[in-house]
Amino acid sequence: MYDEIGYDDDDFGDEDDDFGITERKVAHLLKRRAKLVAALQVAGPRKARRITNRITKIDARLQRSGFSAQMAAAADAMAASGVQGIGGLQFQAQSPPGLGRLVRLPFYPSVANPGADAFSGTVTGGGFGVASTTNPVFIEIPTPVAAGTSAGAHLLRTPQISWATLRIVGFKSQARVFRGIAATGPSMVVSDLQIGGGANLFTHEDFADAEIYDADQPEFAGLRDYPLLRSPNVAEVQAQQVGNAATDTVTFSCALLCEVLVDDNYGAHIPGAYARAGAIVRQGGSFV
Repeated sequence: MYDEIGYDDDDFGDEDDDFGITERKVAHLLKRRAKLVAALQVAGPRKARRITNRITKIDARLQRSGFSAQMAAAADAMAASGVQGIGGLQFQAQSPPGLGRLVRLPFYPSVANPGADAFSGTVTGGGFGVASTTNPVFIEIPTPVAAGTSAGAHLLRTPQISWATLRIVGFKSQARVFRGIAATGPSMVVSDLQIGGGANLFTHEDFADAEIYDADQPEFAGLRDYPLLRSPNVAEVQAQQVGNAATDTVTFSCALLCEVLVDDNYGAHIPGAYARAGAIVRQGGSFV
């Protein structure tokens, strides 16, 4: 017989093993108690009295079984942090994406900035102003100009991935800058992320501070769309350094965050919910 709260006396009956209350029963009672405490905040006076009586009955049942107040406080702390388990177990979900599915596809300086002289420009694995398809990390050394410094925009490109089909889920960058006490230091800006000559995936039409996409940011910055990346298409993005001193340099790299959907060697993967085709619904538009 259920009351207006939705529970009957069987919810608080005995279900002990030879050593006292079972862990399954403790978990059941704690779950019931958490729901009652939440309902108590919005209940009217009459219903609140019934809920309070139920909570008191659960507390008494747990106390008789040897479930201490210290254990209850630990369970409350785990519940408040979004992690709850019995016997010290903890559960954590990471999204997006889950461990083992997130891959980073590096960009390479396919069109390097030559600079105005032998002491400025883009330094890659091949040298000053030389494109590189083997080293994704490069150094920007700005050229002095009348109103500050600039290293000039140049193009970065991912390699062709012929062995897999990828779903793009984000973009990340990493800038390593030395900032002295008397100098604010330079910054990197990025623009026009595109796949195979398609539309810009950034929400900004022009350059934006690469700090938005910094790898140290705890959250992911979204894109306009999350298209598939398959050979022969590659991803492209423009990068440029802006600073206020000719001696400022930036060591920079960036990468696409991708989900591997199909791999020629390892087969098809089960993608996360964020990367499944059914979860990405477009209302019109021609670019896929």
